[in-house]
Amino acid sequence: MGFCASCGYTLTGNENFCPSCGNKSVNGNNYTQSKKTFSYEFSSKLILGGNVFTPDRLNINQDGVTFLKRNKYLIGVDRSFLSFSDISYVKVDRRLISSTVIISSKGSRGIRAENFSISDAKKIEKIIRDNR
Repeated sequence: MGFCASCGYTLTGNENFCPSCGNKSVNGNNYTQSKKTFSYEFSSKLILGGNVFTPDRLNINQDGVTFLKRNKYLIGVDRSFLSFSDISYVKVDRRLISSTVIISSKGSRGIRAENFSISDAKKIEKIIRDNR
């Protein structure tokens, strides 16, 4: 299983042509291997000013970035997802001992995750920049 090299359509490996763009496969393999799978989870720190009941959490995997925060009624979780192709920039707003990660999208949506350690914020920024 893989993806077409020209359009990114998911292929099973048996096709001679891509069903989406019609590009001919070379030696029966006109696809790139599946994306490398990875998953990272970061959470705001209580000691840096984060909330015990509603911590900011960022989950980063091969598909994109998911921001999770328990809503103010403590009943459910609010989720916001941005794929790597929709992210226009990542900014780390550093304070004395904590930082805020600001992820802006090409549309009007964006993610603002607060009270992360500076080292976690740098890791988040590097992971997102490497996968854009």
